[in-house]
Amino acid sequence: MACILMKKDSSMVIRVLKDVLKEAREHKNLKQSEVAEYVGVTPQTYMKWENGKNEPKASNVKKLAEILSVTEGEICQGKTFSDSNDPLEFMQKVASIKNYIDDVTFTSILFNCVQDKANFISKLEAAMKKTHGFSAEELNKIGGQTEDIARDIVEAKNDHNDLLGR
Repeated sequence: MACILMKKDSSMVIRVLKDVLKEAREHKNLKQSEVAEYVGVTPQTYMKWENGKNEPKASNVKKLAEILSVTEGEICQGKTFSDSNDPLEFMQKVASIKNYIDDVTFTSILFNCVQDKANFISKLEAAMKKTHGFSAEELNKIGGQTEDIARDIVEAKNDHNDLLGR
């Protein structure tokens, strides 16, 4: 993904961009040299990004996003979802919004926003297997009618857990 910064005043964009890098690095308790090594640049180069003297090349943005646990878009836009980078806050906000939109719209938005789709699906399937004892692949193998039964079992299990307060 290319990091395209639309800017009239480059000093303002760099100032905000550098803040995202520094805040995300500090949140992860990483040293500048650790981030630099992961990205494949010298510590001096990384320090220039974080001090606002230079900007990272588009080729470095993906690695920065990976190690700092932010999106490439957040780096390019110079802002993060939240100042606290609190995953729980993010999940609560998504869950509350999801209640008011249909599944097709929600999954369309997910598709457009999730960068590593294969990893996302893999994690969903692992959670399904852990929670319900079967995978999506196993469910597909046994066919449509059994899929309805599996949904009923999952719904009954969820209702049971709700009653128990889990």
